[in-house]
Amino acid sequence: MKSKPILIALAVVAIAAGSLAAFEPASEVLVVTALEPAASHDFLSLPGAGPVELLFEEPVPAPAPHLSIPRTIPVFKPTARSGKALFDANLVLMVGLNIADYFSTREALKYPGLTETNPLMKPFVKSPAAFAAIKFGTTALSYLSMRAIFKRNKTVAWIMTTASNALLSYVVANNMRLIQGARAR
Repeated sequence: MKSKPILIALAVVAIAAGSLAAFEPASEVLVVTALEPAASHDFLSLPGAGPVELLFEEPVPAPAPHLSIPRTIPVFKPTARSGKALFDANLVLMVGLNIADYFSTREALKYPGLTETNPLMKPFVKSPAAFAAIKFGTTALSYLSMRAIFKRNKTVAWIMTTASNALLSYVVANNMRLIQGARAR
């Protein structure tokens, strides 16, 4: 199939985006108890069900409860970094769209009458290695630039990545439209 590389690239992007949805705890609360660590017990050799009194030879006094009130009340937030995770997903989408643009452009150039319309990329599309190197370099530069901008101004970074993804989506869709038109001829 001619669209197999594009489908593979989109599958890789979908798998990578799933791993970005990891949650982190907002805080950690340690509770002091008089219990032994769980590793020192063998739970597989417990006796069968029976009255609790029969399990002990002599009555075991219950330990006095040792309650400690934490100094601060723990606050459980949904996630402190959900905005960053979504921004990272936006960056992964940008990388995936660049990969789709590379493969769809290479596919479109196989048909007579279809040429690269971007004057900056036109000299490089004749060589697959040069085109891949330029595409990789510009994608890496965009990715790193957006991360640096996000550290300074989150709103500007969101606007730029969203605009970039919208433009790349149009480019890939246009490439696919031109390929379908060339196949129909």
